[in-house]
Amino acid sequence: MSTGGDGARAWDRRGFLGALAAGALAPAALAACGTDREQGGPARAPAQQDRGTVTIGYVAWDEDIAVTELWKQLLESKGYRVEAVQQDAVPDVFRGVAKGRFDVFMDAWLPSVHTEQWARYGGSMVDLGPWYEPGDLGLAVPDYVDEVQSLVDLPEYAHLFDGTIVGIEPTAGLTRTIDKSVIPEYGLTDIYRQKAEDTGTMLAALDSAYAAKRPVLVGMWRPHWAFSKYDIRYLDDPADAFGDPDKLHTVVSREFHGRRDNEALEWLRNFRVTPDQLQGLEAAIQDAGGADHKTAAVETWIGDNQPLVKQWLPI
Repeated sequence: MSTGGDGARAWDRRGFLGALAAGALAPAALAACGTDREQGGPARAPAQQDRGTVTIGYVAWDEDIAVTELWKQLLESKGYRVEAVQQDAVPDVFRGVAKGRFDVFMDAWLPSVHTEQWARYGGSMVDLGPWYEPGDLGLAVPDYVDEVQSLVDLPEYAHLFDGTIVGIEPTAGLTRTIDKSVIPEYGLTDIYRQKAEDTGTMLAALDSAYAAKRPVLVGMWRPHWAFSKYDIRYLDDPADAFGDPDKLHTVVSREFHGRRDNEALEWLRNFRVTPDQLQGLEAAIQDAGGADHKTAAVETWIGDNQPLVKQWLPI
């Protein structure tokens, strides 16, 4: 899920749990860098080949940033014009797909996290199926917080965290689950409050606490690069308040689904990645400096993963 934007708020996923203005390289930059094939990325389709425009709506979650940029580059290499449009809230993306403003949204967490959005808008869009699993949610702490192993322990150790759960966007499914399920289930109502601003704020709180070895309690989701960068862990959830893991689905507008000779639709249906593959893609963006540098990072990742890419579409 995740970040509040492609800049400092984005840090870079998730953020489940999120983003953003994924623009194409400027012509001058392309000229300076040489052809895509020279850089290891997908070869561009001939200039005269124009397959039309695909509009992808996305939120500032790290996995959504990563796969949106991935498919922006892949589709552009095949002659599509791609517009990637960031939205601040998940309902805005679902609404956009349902109304045909967006052709594609690649980060629908189903059946649980986005159950409300799917119930409201699902009848006006088409689900292409899952491309990743499992997608899970939890409350996480750094490994050095030895006192707390389970959500059951939280009432006793509220003082360690100043009674605060650092959350992400107020509209996120993770935020709703913590407020509506986890807090009441574990008797935290009068002890803890969730501070839900945005993913970037949550990641900043985690980073600063981790550097100082201070206790911190954050709402997290997987897939997320934070589990690789930091030694953090979910607290045990014996009451299963977070529910079963979801799958991450690609959903498309009915108009896009009904287009004739729409090879992009079939390529998107073929899309599947494992946890290790998605983690590698997110890590490539992080290693390059975050979401502001995603274009070059994803281009390199595509070049390094040609056998996998060929499973999705012809290169």
